[in-house]
Amino acid sequence: MAKSAFLLNVADLVGRDASPRPVVVAASVDWGIEMSVVDPEVEIVADLILHPVSGGVAVTGAVTYTTLDTCFRCLDAMRTERRASIGALFDTSDDDDESYPLVGNEIDVEQLLRDEVLLALPVVQECQKSSCAVVRNVQVDLETVTADDEGESRSPFAVLKDFLESED
Repeated sequence: MAKSAFLLNVADLVGRDASPRPVVVAASVDWGIEMSVVDPEVEIVADLILHPVSGGVAVTGAVTYTTLDTCFRCLDAMRTERRASIGALFDTSDDDDESYPLVGNEIDVEQLLRDEVLLALPVVQECQKSSCAVVRNVQVDLETVTADDEGESRSPFAVLKDFLESED
C-alpha cells in the first residue's frame, strides 16, 4: 500500500529542541462545495514549515490550488488560482476543537489542508461584471439611471402601486 502524501514523519521534532523544518506536500484531491471544486487534474501544493512546540508540532505555511468554479448568475465555468494560509497545532491531547491529532511520530495534514482549502472557497462565485453573459446580454442595465427615465420606479414591485388604496 502506497504511503499517503499527507502523512509526515515528525520524529526529529517531537520532544526535542530542534530547528523548524520546511516540507512541501503535493497531491491531487477531489474536494469541493456546491459551485467550486478543487481541480482534480492539478495538484494542490502546500509549502509548510513544521515547528517543534511543547507537546506537539505547529504547522504554518500556505497552500496553492486551482478551482473549477461556476458563476451563480450565468452558470459559465471558470478556472481560478487560489491560495490559503495554514496554521495549526498537532498534539496528543484529546481536545479535537483546538488541535489535530499527533499519533506516534506522524502527523496527517490532509484534514488540516482540506479544512483550510474548503473554508477559503467562495460560497457564491460570480464572473467579473464585464464578462458575465447575463450582464452582457441584458437590454437594460438596472444599476444605472438613464436620461429618459421620468422618475418611474424600476422596482419589480412598482406594478403593485395601483393596488394600494390612497390615504385621502
